[in-house]
Parts: sequence; structure tokens; C-alpha cells
Amino acid sequence: MSEKITKESIIKSLLDTAFYKSAGGTSLSDIAESLGIKKASLYNHFESRSDIIEQTTSSCAEYLKSISFIPAEIENVAKKYPVETVLKGIVSRYVKMHEKAPLFQIYTFVESQKYFDIKTAQIIKEENEKLESQTEIVLECLLNLEKIKITKEQIPGISKWFCAGINDFLNRRLLERKQAVVQNPKSGEGELFTLQSDDKGIDEINRLVEQFSRLLCA
Repeated sequence: MSEKITKESIIKSLLDTAFYKSAGGTSLSDIAESLGIKKASLYNHFESRSDIIEQTTSSCAEYLKSISFIPAEIENVAKKYPVETVLKGIVSRYVKMHEKAPLFQIYTFVESQKYFDIKTAQIIKEENEKLESQTEIVLECLLNLEKIKITKEQIPGISKWFCAGINDFLNRRLLERKQAVVQNPKSGEGELFTLQSDDKGIDEINRLVEQFSRLLCA
């Protein structure tokens, strides 16, 4: 092997393999085969398969903590653009982030594990809370600019409702995209996430954002 095997490369291999076979269906042999090494070599870095799963879960948690639903310059964006444009922009950014590696594999992994592992379920809970809190920031910016007609007290409930809609759309969209990938395994990483653009799906979420924007401005 010309490429050095590390904990990080093994974790990446698990995520890639689990994308197709599920975490539960991925064996040590699958991981070793994808890396071109013997299964025994995995024990140089991890104590067991459970240890790989646990450390992969921790790695996913750290990565998810590092990403943001909203851009750092959200206040300037809120000043510059209409409500509908601001909301469409952050939602589109969020969806596109999840359609690319490594977030696509990470999202798939944690979603498949949330029913079997308390730590993974907690990761998803924290991600949802972060999404809601960052949506509150956006709405507060728009409210302070007098671009929307709601009260500050309404913001938490509206954010929760809005985020539930985003997550529902994201779950359905990524399921469809994953099925397309699985049916075309030759697309692999590098081409895997260059599937033909699904304008119909984007049109759907844009219509929902348009309706939401009208409610905020009514």
C-alpha cells in the first residue's frame, strides 16, 4: 500500500461502505477490503468493530458541530436582500451541503444509527436544536430590520415549525438521491455527488419557502 492507513482513513472507509450496506451490514472484512489491507490490520488502530463504530460516531459529531446552517455574514445578507431571497438562500445552502461528501455519508450514517445508539440519537437532537437556534437568529435579524411582521415571542415556535419542514424535505430528497446513487454504483466518489440536478425537488422547497415568507410578511 502506497497510502498510509490511519484511523481517519478507516473511519472514512466505514462511512463510504455503510452508505451502500448500512452500518449494521458493514463488516470488518468490508472495511479492510475497501482499503486493500488485511482485516487483522484494523486492530492496529481499533480494538474492535464496536470501537470503530463508536469512534466514527464521535467523528461525525465533531464534523457536524463544525458546520453552520447560516453564513457568518447573515446580518449583511438580511439587510441586502428581500425575506424570500434570504430564506431561499440559506435553505438551498443547507440542502446542497448535505448532498456532497462527506456530509451525505455522515448524514446517512447517523440517521441509520439513531434507532440503535443513544449517542447518535443525541447528535441528531443537537443538530435539530442548532438548526432551530440559527433560524431564530435569521428571523431576529429580519425582525430588527422590520422586514417581517411577527413578534419576538413568536420566533421560537415559528423556527421549530420551519425547521421541521426543512428536515422533512431533506430526508425525502436525500433518500431519493441515495437510491439514485445505489442504482448507479459506478458513479462512486468523485462522480457520486455529481448526479443530474433535480430541479423538481428544488422547486418544491422554494415554493414552501415562498409560502412561509408570505406568512411572515402578512
